[in-house]
Amino acid sequence: MHLSRREFLGAGAAAACASLVGCAASAPVSGSFLQPWRSHLEMPRDQWRQRLAATQALGCRELFVQWSGLLGDTEADSWMLADAQIADLLDICTELGMGVHLGLPYDERWWKQISLSNAAGPAPYLAHIAEQGASHMYASTWPRHAAFRGWYIPYELEQYHWAAPERVELLVSALQPLAQAAAATSGQVPGISTYFSQLQTLGSLPTLWSILLDRVSLRPMVQDGVGVAGLRNYEALAPLQQMLLERRAPFDLIVELFEQLPPTRPDGSDFQARTASFERVRRQWDVARDYGAQRVVAFAIDPWVLNDAPEARQLLREWKAAAR
Repeated sequence: MHLSRREFLGAGAAAACASLVGCAASAPVSGSFLQPWRSHLEMPRDQWRQRLAATQALGCRELFVQWSGLLGDTEADSWMLADAQIADLLDICTELGMGVHLGLPYDERWWKQISLSNAAGPAPYLAHIAEQGASHMYASTWPRHAAFRGWYIPYELEQYHWAAPERVELLVSALQPLAQAAAATSGQVPGISTYFSQLQTLGSLPTLWSILLDRVSLRPMVQDGVGVAGLRNYEALAPLQQMLLERRAPFDLIVELFEQLPPTRPDGSDFQARTASFERVRRQWDVARDYGAQRVVAFAIDPWVLNDAPEARQLLREWKAAAR
């Protein structure tokens, strides 16, 4: 879920974090994503700890770091979390009893490159991110940390761009070295998110994932899509869910804690959202309990619950009340 930045790091958010100490949630959520942005580079360690403790207090025992940095078109557009910050994050999670799934650096050209329709298509780009990601994992020392639980591949898969068999072959060729590097360095199957695209296409998620799971060791993390398409999106995901259950493939369910608002630009390129109501989130929890997923992961407690907007404060109050 590559969302536009929202700044929710004010004093009100810090107070919300502090108020959560000692809270144990009855929700089925056992993990949450953390989506770092450039502004996180300036966040002091005590603020990292406060926000991670607040996430843990809502029942999360695992943290999925969406990415460890963004790679843009130019060096000025790119940034990485410093090693010291990643070390602090892992150390704090160890103290809190949380495991960390660390995302690879994310190349922001993904959506543009996979949309190419020229003769080569996205082949050179996919080969590039495969080499880049595998090299990153082989060079990393983080798998030796006590809190490390595995790698996360930060490229979302949907059925729109991967309908043609030749394109699926390109995707398989890119994901195989990433999965092999993840297994070699961590001993774990890497997670990767998938969602149902509303765009009209001949592709299907069950077909795509049947091929991927036959040929690549991956753990699908299924986005419920409720933040954008509403609760009816579970119907669109039903064929994928059924296929995963039939083949007894381990998978996770990602429940979205936001609600998309109408865009203000004619082309819809600006993402606008607010925190979802507790009533809607509770209905997502009801579905999640019987969904068959091994883990239910929130996207994302920080920032959609831990911010000072009225909707977030309300969701936090009702979440805590439900835990009593």
